[in-house]
Amino acid sequence: MMISPEQYIDGLEWRYACKKFDPEARLEQPTWHALAESLRLSPSSLGLQLWKFVVVTNRELKARLREVSWNQSQVEDCSHYVVLCSRRDATRRDVDRYLAQIEFTRRPSAEKLASSADFYTSYVEALAPEKMHAWLDCQVYIAVGFLLSAAAALRVDSCTIGGMDRAKYDEILGLDGTPYRSVVGVALGYRAKDDAYAREAKVRFPAGEVIDIRA
Repeated sequence: MMISPEQYIDGLEWRYACKKFDPEARLEQPTWHALAESLRLSPSSLGLQLWKFVVVTNRELKARLREVSWNQSQVEDCSHYVVLCSRRDATRRDVDRYLAQIEFTRRPSAEKLASSADFYTSYVEALAPEKMHAWLDCQVYIAVGFLLSAAAALRVDSCTIGGMDRAKYDEILGLDGTPYRSVVGVALGYRAKDDAYAREAKVRFPAGEVIDIRA
């Protein structure tokens, strides 16, 4: 059953950056599965999906990550802590991997597949290193938006964690020497009853100031 536009907006109004999670409240498996699918189904530039999502539920591991996250309690007390990682770079091998998935899923003509290969490869290879890193990070933040929106719709609390030592995260999560690097974290779970921020009014500019419609 589809939710109504009003129900969707209600979820967005309900959500906030949770400052204090209930450490005993856990996500049930069907709920987590839906959130995981929101990550997997997120769009990405060229569809290449140059990311990995490391999900941490182990309390000791979350405690170690908290130490290198400005001691933010959400990292340790949430139910599921998702560390969104981008590729360190993008190469022809990544393009070939995606094209193989296209061929398996859609069975396109050889001509269409070759045309896609040429376009994707030329785009990726034309990116200078600094632009490459910015482009790869942007893909991860698209997935963050999808995850936060899905969590709100399911009435799961969330908090984006940007204050983190990425190098330490990579070390703790065993990402050093792999094609992936930590970019940002998202804590998921349920708010503590005494989180005062849950009762604060949401501060947003009026729609007329941020939505510019050119009809």
